[in-house]
Amino acid sequence: MKILVTGMNKNQVTENFYMRQQLRVVPSHYSLLRCLRDMGHEVEQRIVKVGEDLSDYDRVICFLASPTQRLQLTFYNGLWSIFNIDKSKLILAFDDWKCPWIFKDIQKTNTKEGLLKDFLIGQNVTDPEISKEFLEPYTDNLLEAVDYLSKKEAPVLLSVFATGDMNKLLRSEYPEDKLFNYNPNPYHRNRLPGDRGDVELSNLNFLEAQLQPTYEEDFVSPENKEKKFNFASLAHGKTLSWLKKQDVPWDIEYFGSRKDNQRRLGEGDMCKVYSEQWGCLMPGYEHSGSGWWRARPLQVADAGSILIGDYEELMVLYGNEEAASVKASHLKDMSVQQLQDLAELQKKSIYIKHPLNKNIQKNELKKALNI
Repeated sequence: MKILVTGMNKNQVTENFYMRQQLRVVPSHYSLLRCLRDMGHEVEQRIVKVGEDLSDYDRVICFLASPTQRLQLTFYNGLWSIFNIDKSKLILAFDDWKCPWIFKDIQKTNTKEGLLKDFLIGQNVTDPEISKEFLEPYTDNLLEAVDYLSKKEAPVLLSVFATGDMNKLLRSEYPEDKLFNYNPNPYHRNRLPGDRGDVELSNLNFLEAQLQPTYEEDFVSPENKEKKFNFASLAHGKTLSWLKKQDVPWDIEYFGSRKDNQRRLGEGDMCKVYSEQWGCLMPGYEHSGSGWWRARPLQVADAGSILIGDYEELMVLYGNEEAASVKASHLKDMSVQQLQDLAELQKKSIYIKHPLNKNIQKNELKKALNI
């Protein structure tokens, strides 16, 4: 099959765009492309030009994004792909857990005035053709795409761990039989000690590979780990409220805020921090229990450290009561051996519950694409 992966911002329409970003966070579509190609499909990830004919494609996977994002948007290009493709070939997708808000923000463009706001057009800088004058002849087509999204008839692909409740992401506002999950980990760029780079070791040339640290050099042994927590999530009202409830017994190192002079590290370097510090704090959100995919749980497990999060979410990850119910305060009086045992339990649990089995991911995508 000929498959197009596209979307509404530059990250969604550019293969390996993470390589150009400061934090080098590998998105879920990295795995999506590689899995589909391994299944034998011809796959492109690119921007769609407004006015382009997409009839040659067997499937179009369009990632949705809020038109209010302060990003390099391709919003109109994404709408055109939704309008132009036969609806039996269309799959919608999300790479951000804020699904209901994205839908609502898109619906704010359901009038000509809302669609062609100067601010919105100004955000769409990825395609130099986009202007009010250029879009005018396509306005009805783009509004038709917005209207189609409001009907919630298209299948939706979500990067969600198996057994997660996808209704929690969509707030039960989307037909359950239209929701399809896949776990990206089997084909993802899984960073682990000795292989934390932006490109897999197997894809480096000999000299580049020789310059990388070995697993033994990169892995921090239990006796050398700091009794410290790291917190790399956005610090705002909801996450700080969650954090206050954790009764954290050790120092917390916060990451990401330039304003607060915090370290702002790329994903590979954060994985080194996970190895150096015993605890990682992953705040709970209102969608806890959805199983929304994040690379962090596996990264922390591979680093030999301990993840603290919401019980419902950790149960989806581990399927093990002891591994999921641990609280930050429980770590205070643990010996190094007890901490190591807990870290090993979490690692063993996530690998059993969600094995890096490529056939499982292939079957998940077969269902979503109805092939």
